Amino acid sequence: MSLIRKYAFLVLLIVLALVSVIYLDIGLKSSATNSDSSVSAYSIGNKTDLSGNLILYVHQDNEDIDVLEKKVVNSLEEYGYSVTVVDEIKDDYASQFTFVNVISISKSYTPVYSSSDTQVRFGFSSTGKTQYLDITGKDTQKTVVFSSSDVDDSELLIQGDINLHDETKGLFTYRSYQNHIESEIANSVASQLDSQLKAQTISS
Repeated sequence: MSLIRKYAFLVLLIVLALVSVIYLDIGLKSSATNSDSSVSAYSIGNKTDLSGNLILYVHQDNEDIDVLEKKVVNSLEEYGYSVTVVDEIKDDYASQFTFVNVISISKSYTPVYSSSDTQVRFGFSSTGKTQYLDITGKDTQKTVVFSSSDVDDSELLIQGDINLHDETKGLFTYRSYQNHIESEIANSVASQLDSQLKAQTISS
């Protein structure tokens, strides 16, 4: 094999290795993920009728939004919800609505040890009205003022923040670690939302 062919073969191997690290989800790893959350709920009326159908909006900057959307949908479906994904923000969806917004995420990656810190905001509206929900992540708090001309009207709003710290060890690709983080985000949001909805159902 000539020197030129050897260099070409070496470059090809390097390119294949880089592609594998970036795009393929492979690896053996163990992870420790810690989370803390802060959730607020507001309601009016004696009872809010909650169904298992949700309209979902997911926002994430600079990442593959489709992957996170699918993971959130799968996690919610595991809790028994039927999910319809939308890609635009409206003032009123006229149906139960929930959102997930990855406010910030910082990652330190190596193939043998990686860590990350993620802040996620999520929310829910039983009526589909979104004026009091911080969907875009620009406002930390909005004053909720319910008004109703009908005493039988009911409404439930939920909004919360989840902070995740993850440390992962082993031998794994970047895509493998990214998918792991997104799975943790999806599972945490689905768990928190389901817990809040069940608590509101019991209390009402």
